[in-house]
Amino acid sequence: MSEHEEEEILVEEIMSTPPITVGPDSSASEVAKIMTEKKIGCIVVVENNRVIGIVTRRDLVEKVLAKEKDPSKTKVREIMSSPVIYVKPKAPILEVAKIMSKHDIRHIPVLDSKGLVGVITDKDILSVAPDLIEVLTIRKHSS
Repeated sequence: MSEHEEEEILVEEIMSTPPITVGPDSSASEVAKIMTEKKIGCIVVVENNRVIGIVTRRDLVEKVLAKEKDPSKTKVREIMSSPVIYVKPKAPILEVAKIMSKHDIRHIPVLDSKGLVGVITDKDILSVAPDLIEVLTIRKHSS
């Protein structure tokens, strides 16, 4: 193993646990309240112990507020992002940063062979590797 590999930071070292989840029939207003209470930017949507989507603050703004939908009547399944891009706990954070940049996302569920184990965010990555800010922004400037 090279020196570089020994220093590599893995998702499992910095991911947020436990992941906060809701069912697909929860309302957008319930999700907004949970995000506010927990001070988080996303909630993973789970049905029958399977990850089926993710809802972010951006989803709430663009798919509920901007369209003047009633948050108490709007179901999570209507606004969640799906299919979900996910990573494994042993993934190096540099690879995760590249995935975030490529797909213009800031939150990624972390799944192992048994299911959902955490969530990793751009803030998690930047807190341990501030030099990756260039990786996360390079696509935005080159496109």
